[in-house]
Amino acid sequence: MADYGDIIGSDDSDAGDELEENAEDMRRYWYEPLYYPMRIGQVLDQRYRIEHKLGHGGSSTVWMAHDSKTQTDVALKVLGVTASQTNTEIAMHREIRQRVTDTSRFLLSQHTFSLSGPMGTHRVLVFPLQGPNLQRCFFSMSLASRMSIAEQVLKALESLHDGNIVHRDLSDKNIICGMQPMSHINTATKYQSLGRPRKTLVQPHTNWTGEIVLPMQVPANLLTGSVYLGDFGISIRAGTQVECKQQTPSCWCAPERFHNVNPTAASDMWSFMCIFAKLYLGALPWSPDGEPLAEMVKIFGSLPQRWKGYFCYPQRANSSWYDPRTTPETSLDALIARVRPDVDSTERSYVAHVLRKGFAYEPNERITARQLLQDAYFQNILRRYVN
Repeated sequence: MADYGDIIGSDDSDAGDELEENAEDMRRYWYEPLYYPMRIGQVLDQRYRIEHKLGHGGSSTVWMAHDSKTQTDVALKVLGVTASQTNTEIAMHREIRQRVTDTSRFLLSQHTFSLSGPMGTHRVLVFPLQGPNLQRCFFSMSLASRMSIAEQVLKALESLHDGNIVHRDLSDKNIICGMQPMSHINTATKYQSLGRPRKTLVQPHTNWTGEIVLPMQVPANLLTGSVYLGDFGISIRAGTQVECKQQTPSCWCAPERFHNVNPTAASDMWSFMCIFAKLYLGALPWSPDGEPLAEMVKIFGSLPQRWKGYFCYPQRANSSWYDPRTTPETSLDALIARVRPDVDSTERSYVAHVLRKGFAYEPNERITARQLLQDAYFQNILRRYVN
């Protein structure tokens, strides 16, 4: 008998709260970007049977499916009707394959097709199936695994930048954890490891019913330790002028991008340094919900004076951010010592060196991916944790 998961009852308030916190906003089925109303067990393009939910993004939902044609499991990224970056993302995947020599650390689409929904046509991108993103796996990982991930992401960035491509949206949500293949077992057996889909109904149109499904939980024993760089929906060729300079969430954004400067490989490296800091320290150096520039100034001191007057984020700039008399309220060394009292002073000095190289305000003074991979301090950190 086919297994389509479990409907969450109205009396199960805990499950309802979990659904609200971890699944997409139900309103997205009535308002832009107009998600497609999917159902567990549904077959798309006469070959892809939906088995579980992987997650969602700002303009898409992502599903685990079994491909009856190849007898393999895949991930389907179903974009909203108004997702304007669809053709751009597909074109960028092609360009990456043409311009980048080594794409083994990237998650690129294998195939695309169109899907008719109640509100219009959706584009679907087919990917090799991997696990959840780094954000969802982070707290179950050892420090050795985290440092291995830092090295893998840095190598992926080196390849991307060598191909003259800027990712533009690097964060822990766009780093995908590798997962052991499950194509050889049936759906019921997969659910023993991943959990049965838990869902509620949504009816965005009289003749259509979909399901909002909690993302599957991948146990640590199914993770391979490999990671892949994904989500190239807003990636650009280096030197491209873009209308939207900032990155969201703003906690990952390089400071120059708040000041009307186009994204570059150097701004990717600032975002990477945020990832490295979280992997090593356990958290970003600033609150993900706060004002990142104000907190940067508390650690690194005043911003370059030439940026004053160019701040273009919704909040107002503080003139003290650009005043050279403004001094840090704490030091990077003190921050590292406070959150990692378990390591010796030598290791803390290595980490401080790496963070200073990556968190240089001036983009042209920021270390590149290739330089950091060859940096003796970074290599010393890796040798302590990665075999």
